[in-house]
Amino acid sequence: MARILKIPLDIVLILIAILSVAALFLAHEDPFARDAVCKWIGCFTSDHAKAWNKIFYDLAAGALVSLIFYILIVRVPDYQRRLRYKKSFSNQYRIFREDCIVVMLMVADGTFAWGEHRELLDQAKFRTYFDAWVTTSQSRWHRFLNNLDEYNLNELTKHMEIFRREITFVLNNVDIPSDAPFEFLKRLSTAIYAMRDKTLGYDDVKSLDGFLWSIFAGFDNVTGYHKRDVIQQMIDAI
Repeated sequence: MARILKIPLDIVLILIAILSVAALFLAHEDPFARDAVCKWIGCFTSDHAKAWNKIFYDLAAGALVSLIFYILIVRVPDYQRRLRYKKSFSNQYRIFREDCIVVMLMVADGTFAWGEHRELLDQAKFRTYFDAWVTTSQSRWHRFLNNLDEYNLNELTKHMEIFRREITFVLNNVDIPSDAPFEFLKRLSTAIYAMRDKTLGYDDVKSLDGFLWSIFAGFDNVTGYHKRDVIQQMIDAI
């Protein structure tokens, strides 16, 4: 029973459609399809075959009509709604990163050319830019961490909280078809929530350092640097 429950709904629907169409042809009052099949595999005959064929035909027709209405009324609107939410979610993720990068650039460099923050949305470019040494003793990323003040810390946590609310909205309103993105977004929401009360203390800044670097530079403590943005991949999988 547990194995049956694990079969994806889409596969079940496809099987129902195939079986219904096959039953429509085989149980049709004109036995053209039934005769062709029976010619090759042989068929069971019964004195009540006409009645059974009528029953199977009606059941198959009812199942197929119900399936069509289900797809048109439930699945198509749900798919369109999920596409809208996914597009909005992806845009919010981009805005979140842009806003945070602006704060990072202002803290690290004091100023920047407008549009530069959008180029740094690419994780490889972000790594290259913030890994660059700006003095003999520190990289640009270290300068960002060292220069971070209360105001800019609050700005970062504000942007993170706005994005976390978007994650919560998606989790509550979108029927995510697979477990991986659902569980990932739950963990991400929890991780962002843990950042909300961070201060400028050494341990808190170190924790914030690892969290921000993982998102914007694509670093993972287990697998190293990712070739693609994992968060964007999970959003695309919704």
